[in-house]
Amino acid sequence: RGGAVGNMFMGKTLVGHSIKNDLEALMLTHPRNDIRDTARYKPFMKARGKDGGKLRPRKLKELAEEYLGLMIQVEGESHCSIDDARATMQLFRHVRSEWDLDIASKRKKGGKP
Repeated sequence: RGGAVGNMFMGKTLVGHSIKNDLEALMLTHPRNDIRDTARYKPFMKARGKDGGKLRPRKLKELAEEYLGLMIQVEGESHCSIDDARATMQLFRHVRSEWDLDIASKRKKGGKP
């Protein structure tokens, strides 16, 4: 599960953007119900392909600019993981109420959050 680091996250909700990549890099797992991934939140995703097509994750940079008016990952500047983390948390907070209602509704229907 990841030893001390994994234990630190136990019972906590993890918020991130494409958080699966971070968990894999740390060789950790976490219950799906306790993950809030802004890359996988449907209202943040974009349909791409023929006739709208499949929903695809959008870049954090695009979401931060559109929803928060923040400019992150500016071309020609160094990439700052702290700015990315802050933007991700602000995005989550921006939609938390709706997200929580969506999850509660899916749980009530017996679906996956």
